[in-house]
Amino acid sequence: MFTKNKNRWLLFNQIRLCILCGLHPASATQVCNACIDDLPWITNACQRCANPLITGKQSQVICPTCQKKSPPFTQVIAPFEYRFPIDQLIQLAKFNGQAHYLNPMADLLSDHLHDKPMPELIIPVPLHRKRLQERQYNQAALLAHRVARNLGVPFSNRLLIKTENTPHQAELDRKARSKNLRNSFHCVGSPPASVAVVDDVMTTGTTAAEISKVLKAAGCQQVYIWIVARTPKELHLF
Repeated sequence: MFTKNKNRWLLFNQIRLCILCGLHPASATQVCNACIDDLPWITNACQRCANPLITGKQSQVICPTCQKKSPPFTQVIAPFEYRFPIDQLIQLAKFNGQAHYLNPMADLLSDHLHDKPMPELIIPVPLHRKRLQERQYNQAALLAHRVARNLGVPFSNRLLIKTENTPHQAELDRKARSKNLRNSFHCVGSPPASVAVVDDVMTTGTTAAEISKVLKAAGCQQVYIWIVARTPKELHLF
């Protein structure tokens, strides 16, 4: 009787429950199918910057901002809006030392990318060495490494470096963000023709634009920006 109950206990504890609801068995992404359906998926977005669009149906649309001034990156791909519970997972992983939440987000992003054009190299948005010492890890690098492994694409954490310890972008408005990041990234060596840059969240796109300019100046032709979540325009700082 004891052995039978012990086996039941072991079987129960082998079942990995969803990290969000804690009720249902998790999928390979550590999230159950019901919670996956309820995530804040972007159903329609600008085909260049991935800014969520409010329209009645899906369409191949370039937003007015990108039409007015074409961004330096080729395309931004983001599966989610920066809303609950994705925003909470990102905050916990980024600022609360709970880096294990990056794995399910990387897996969800990888699944979203399977039918997209693949680059020759995947790199993360770099952190300045002082910021890295404070946080102990670069969440973008952990995301990028797992995405690269999932997709079978080479990964590099050395091609791009942050040379200036700039203030947090979240503390600045749109105009100040651009000035804050100018000349703060440096490309070490020659990048391949196509590169995907991975990060956790994108708000105004200032970081993505600055990095794209640096990579293109070094010889890269196609720069894709892969992010977990995109902040809706109504939440941007102006």
